[in-house]
Amino acid sequence: MSDSPNIPQSSRFTVAIISLLAALIFSAFAKAEKLNIVLIMADDSAVDNYSCYGSDFFQSPRLDHLAETGARFNYCYSEPVCTSSRVKIMTGRDGVRNYVNFGALDKSETTFGTMLKDGGYATAVAGKWQLHAPPNGSLPEDCGFDSYCLWNFPGTGSERYWNPSLNQNGTILATSEEDYGPDIVSDFLVDFMEENRDRPFFVYYPMILVHNPFSETPDSQPPTKEEKEFGKGLKNYRDMVAYADKTVGKLVDAVDRLGLREKTVFIYTADNGTNRTLTYPFNGAYYKGEKAYATKGGYHVPLIVNCPTVVPSGIVNNDLINFADVLPTLAELTGTKLPKVELDGRSFWPQCLGKEGNPKKVITQYYYPKFKPAAEKHGLGVRNREIIWAQNQHFKLYQNGSFYAVADRFEVDPIAPGDGTSYAEKTRAMLQKAIDAMPETGQMLKPEYGP
Repeated sequence: MSDSPNIPQSSRFTVAIISLLAALIFSAFAKAEKLNIVLIMADDSAVDNYSCYGSDFFQSPRLDHLAETGARFNYCYSEPVCTSSRVKIMTGRDGVRNYVNFGALDKSETTFGTMLKDGGYATAVAGKWQLHAPPNGSLPEDCGFDSYCLWNFPGTGSERYWNPSLNQNGTILATSEEDYGPDIVSDFLVDFMEENRDRPFFVYYPMILVHNPFSETPDSQPPTKEEKEFGKGLKNYRDMVAYADKTVGKLVDAVDRLGLREKTVFIYTADNGTNRTLTYPFNGAYYKGEKAYATKGGYHVPLIVNCPTVVPSGIVNNDLINFADVLPTLAELTGTKLPKVELDGRSFWPQCLGKEGNPKKVITQYYYPKFKPAAEKHGLGVRNREIIWAQNQHFKLYQNGSFYAVADRFEVDPIAPGDGTSYAEKTRAMLQKAIDAMPETGQMLKPEYGP
């Protein structure tokens, strides 16, 4: 006697079809491919160094196209100097919680590299490292990276551009005077993406460009009469910005060739403002670079996000974004679990999709400058160098009570209590509340290793 239930043949056929469809749907979801990520961070390049942000002196056509066909954020803030920014973007935590020393990312921290590796991603970092300093600095393997090609790394020398000193997966590369560092590291990343084309990958590219020394690029031409007038340093810097833009295009084109463009998210930003030795035109005025200062030009940076068919074209967003927001954004767009630590960021992925999201009304910043003059006006705490402030798009309040309009770029006109508009005074109170909620001093700062 058969164990099969007494079901008509036609019904059995229907059940079989439904079961098959269910299996196919389940399989499709199971095999749904995660988005790849290419996160690029230029070195020393403020928001006003790009034509998509209004410059008519610097030209960035590849980034302009990414901005036009994706999302451009107008109020993105890094930290005023490299280590602070790199630690913050990699951990999603403000420096008041985890800044230890210049050039150091403490090994106890969980980075976006580890987060995404644990989420099934192949991971690579290439470009500038500079996170291995005492007392407990990190190497790429401590931060979740499978593969690397890096300058400012144990065993490397000082040269980063021509005849560069680079460590690739534990080997110091043999290079010559004909070799250009940014080409070597970007070629390494292209190779990595090709090798991992069949699985999700995360590329973190903290660029060597456009930090000084300001040398010629492979595309540099003899100076024009105009370029001779504004000097070799600025001429070469402008060439370097153009070459950084070209390198971004090189990675975009590589992903396109691999057939991965529509499932690869490109994110472009910079670690801090432009070098202090440079003065450049912008919108009819001349701006001096403010790297290392806590003024606007020291940490107002570009943020562009692009992924065809995922990020809608032509988004221009005025929400507040800071570097602590990057890690939770990567977690949301990949469906990866957040690290089990106290985070200071908030995902802006909904805004990248054209949605309202949950934007911050205030951002807070903590900065311990290596450059002593940066702390003269507002430094408190350890060695009178700890700078804490809160701001929105319009006003900025320091821990010592100094209050400025963000439009006051060089902060020369403080607003005394009661002298501002009603909106300014309401904002002052809101910013003070945010500062009061922060620790008053760095929780992991090791001043014995500082300047």
